[in-house]
Amino acid sequence: MAFAIVHFLVGASLFLLLGAPLALRFERVRDSALLVVTAGGIWGLVPDVHHFSPVLSEQLHTIHNTPFVNLFAFHYMLDLDPVRERQRFAILVALVLFCLAVAIFTA
Repeated sequence: MAFAIVHFLVGASLFLLLGAPLALRFERVRDSALLVVTAGGIWGLVPDVHHFSPVLSEQLHTIHNTPFVNLFAFHYMLDLDPVRERQRFAILVALVLFCLAVAIFTA
């Protein structure tokens, strides 16, 4: 499993990049940038709900290990062995991606 910060940052970055065209057109989207970041980060963490769910933990864990969860900010791909082996590099890449997404969103 990649660090939770990687999942959060990738989800937040994707939401910022998807929201950038809307931010050009609508001032309300620009004003709610923090909400966009938070929603995207939570979206990226949704498949990890099995870690603290009091019910259906086994079923949620089974779903977590399928490529279906790539819909949640490439969650499955981030949990593969090549990313697990280089977690610090994954954090660095996620931080750079997030900084670029913030720059694009605010530009």
